Amino acid sequence: MSTTKPENTFIKGVHRHLPKTYAEKMNNPWRAGTADVWYSGSAGDLWVEYKYIERVPRSKEILPDLTPRQRRWLNNRFDEGRNVAVVLGTPKGGVIYRNKEWSVALDQETLMGRIVPRDEIARWIFAQVGASTCPLQTE
Repeated sequence: MSTTKPENTFIKGVHRHLPKTYAEKMNNPWRAGTADVWYSGSAGDLWVEYKYIERVPRSKEILPDLTPRQRRWLNNRFDEGRNVAVVLGTPKGGVIYRNKEWSVALDQETLMGRIVPRDEIARWIFAQVGASTCPLQTE
């Protein structure tokens, strides 16, 4: 019996709300660091690294738990002009990090104020990439 990780459950929850969007899960065992999902549509591309926390800590600043390779990959792609983001999922929704914000710690109050529901994350993704003539959603 396989157990779905909370991060994958969160991603599926976002994808459930995506209309006509090409979404491809990236999994490269030979090259670590590539963002989790590549989205593509008539308006462009978007690479998203997803992270998930079971609860928002009260007493410390919160950063998405990126590995050094993930951080380097995201920063390098951003510096090339690519559309990249990190989404930090929580039980209540998620926080979208853009423009290297994934390197800036947030306190609990600020993070909680930036949480948006899964359907709003999906709308934001769709606004970034637009509709695709070849919609494919992956788990």
